[in-house]
Amino acid sequence: SFNCATARRPVEKAICANPDLADLDREINAASIKAVRDATAVSSSAGRARQREQDEFLSRRNASFGHSDYDLRKAMRERLDQLLGGGR
Repeated sequence: SFNCATARRPVEKAICANPDLADLDREINAASIKAVRDATAVSSSAGRARQREQDEFLSRRNASFGHSDYDLRKAMRERLDQLLGGGR
């Protein structure tokens, strides 16, 4: 979802440094793009809502990374499950 060569945030650097997290990030990005596209086909407001959900996830991820009680892998897996319909 971002270019590792230009990663600036600590969370982005952590994702780029771990192949499993990088794969998970790509899966989340692809699922998010599909979810937004599918929702937009129903209505533009539904598409915007799905995009807001993803933006909020990224904001929470960025703000929470580095805190002792934050599990990046778990948060990413949960987000992917949500996008794929398992967490709804």
